[in-house]
Amino acid sequence: MTLTELKLEVKSLKLEERLDLADFLAEQDMASDAARRARIERRMKSMDRGRKVTQEQLLAIHGALETLGL
Repeated sequence: MTLTELKLEVKSLKLEERLDLADFLAEQDMASDAARRARIERRMKSMDRGRKVTQEQLLAIHGALETLGL
């Protein structure tokens, strides 16, 4: 099954089924616990070095991404 076929299949699911699928996918992502911990650690170190944004900056970035359709 291609990704496009999979997306079409997901679109046909009921809301509850899509939510269950989202939970399943999130669990799969967390299954790689070591990789997840490493990713979080990198982000925390980046924040400690000063790479932080304010809520206003984050909302502006979100708005710009929405404008681009992302």
